[in-house]
Parts: sequence; C-alpha cells; structure tokens
Amino acid sequence: GVNAEMTGRNDLTVDGKKFSGMSSLKIGNRFSCGGTLMIDVDLDRAAKALTPPKTKLKSKGVKSVHSRVTNIRQYFLPKYRDITFAGIKELMLKEVFSTDDLTSIPTYKMTASDWQEVEKIASGKFTDPDFIMGTKRDDDFFHGEHFDGLGTIEISFSVNDGIITHARIFGDFNKANGDLRAIEDQITGVPFRKDSLVEAFRISHLSDNIGQISPQQMAELMLDKQFREVN
Repeated sequence: GVNAEMTGRNDLTVDGKKFSGMSSLKIGNRFSCGGTLMIDVDLDRAAKALTPPKTKLKSKGVKSVHSRVTNIRQYFLPKYRDITFAGIKELMLKEVFSTDDLTSIPTYKMTASDWQEVEKIASGKFTDPDFIMGTKRDDDFFHGEHFDGLGTIEISFSVNDGIITHARIFGDFNKANGDLRAIEDQITGVPFRKDSLVEAFRISHLSDNIGQISPQQMAELMLDKQFREVN
C-alpha cells in the first residue's frame, strides 16, 4: 500500500524521502550485498550515525540526513499499521516467490559444520584490524567529491618529487565489474600534472571501471587546491 518509487542509483523513496537503500562490496569475483528497510528507526540517531559527504547532500538539495529519510510504517494501509517485522518478511517472501505457501520456498538451513566454518572465518580474518579498517597508510592527500548520477569518488594519494608514488580509489559508485586497481596502477608513477593525469585516466577505461566520468574530471579532482571536506 506504499506509493514508493525508485530514485537515484539504489534508493527507494516515498514523498521524496528515502526509506531503503542497497550497498555492495566487490572483492575479486565475489560480491557482498545488503539492503535496508526503515520501518521503526529512531531518525535522530540515524541522523547522527549516517554522515554522507556534504557535497552529496548539497547535490540532492537537502540540508541534512534527517530531512531526507523516513520510516515507512506510517505509510502502510491501516490494516498493516501494527504488522511485525516477521510479518513483513513473510509478505515479502510470498511476493518474491509468487506463492502463498512459505513451505514451498527453497530454503537452505545451516548445519553445525557450516556454522563452524563461519566461526573459523569470523574469528580470524574478520577480527583482524587491518581487514576491518584497511591497512594503515598515511598518504599526502585525500580528495573526494560527489558526482550526480554516479556517486562519491575519493582518492588517497602521495606525491614525491612531482611524481605520484601511491594511489587508492574509493567510492560508493555501483560498478560491479570495475577494476580500481588497474586505474591506481595506471596513475602511479605519472607526473602530477593535469596533462599527464588526463592521459593516464584516458587509458584507464573509466567508464568500465568507475562509470560515466571523464579523465578531465578525475584529474581535476586530484589537482583541486580548493578541496572540499568529504567527511
């Protein structure tokens, strides 16, 4: 009963306010995807926890997270206003699998052996600070900007004697098959000049690896002396 619509790249909105979003992480050929539905969220706490780049809020014409998000329970039809989370999940499963019988939905139940493997991975790799926060590296510069229709692009890089010695690219752009390492390698060792950067980005297949952004825009992001804070 909610008059929802899909906006941007990965948001569901009602009355122009976001109540759902998707995110994904690509490591090698594997993907981790997650989604949200805001039903009974404390919006004050959400505003404090969610800290998007100021340039992203500006691009969407809003002043704060609080003014951009909402809970959808208030939009439910009266007969669904008191529905539980479990009830919502059941309705979604029935809709996705086009059935009224939950028992007919293919289900995999984790075995004790499965959980042992999960615990093994969790207690090793997922407790490693380097995995959680990323290996610490102090670069000379960290520039970022939000681009409409694409997302936020951030570049951490170092320059020595006018040459780029290290670069890492981050962002929330949804390019599943993108290879950021290829771009990073392409600009490493390049003179820190606009013409050199534009050429390096030109042969980095930006449209395949990041999206619709030009070599000039990427070069200007790195060279921007009026860099705007993104945190």
